[in-house]
Amino acid sequence: MPSTARPQTVAGYFMKHISRTIIAFLTVAAATAFAAGTKPSEASVRELLQLSGAPKMIDMSRGQLVGMATGVVQQALQGRTLTPEIKKIVSDNGAKVTALVNEALKWEAVEPMFIDIYQSQMTQEEVDGIVAFYRSPAGKALVEKMPAVMRASNQRMQQQLGPVMERVKQVQQETMLQLQAEFAKQP
Repeated sequence: MPSTARPQTVAGYFMKHISRTIIAFLTVAAATAFAAGTKPSEASVRELLQLSGAPKMIDMSRGQLVGMATGVVQQALQGRTLTPEIKKIVSDNGAKVTALVNEALKWEAVEPMFIDIYQSQMTQEEVDGIVAFYRSPAGKALVEKMPAVMRASNQRMQQQLGPVMERVKQVQQETMLQLQAEFAKQP
């Protein structure tokens, strides 16, 4: 039976192979792009959080929140006589605040939230790259030294903002006095 296929020219042969090569390349590129854009696994995000020291940072945050709440109460008591009853109230308040903050910010309570956030904002490729960084000597140094950096930063910021906060407090007091005077004029 005679063949109905046309004899293939050199140009036709190359076009056919180039087309196949382009299709293969596009398929691989699409697969790579899809893989690069994939949602990171829970296990990889969990590893990232552990390597980055996120649980320790949450612990530090808990301590800071408790300290701030305690500081507010202590500030309110400045210049007052602290009777045993008042001291007990303050102590009970501190225990209640500590229990509330510890419960709300325990790692088991916030880890699922962080995993969800990281999975919605990052790709597997990005998480893998960050994990590789945190496994490196530089990444380990960052995690090790970050608490000291944060403490020093907080101390310096408090020094920087101390005078400003005093002035802000004065401005707020002046504003409250002006508002009270205006409210007093109202019928």
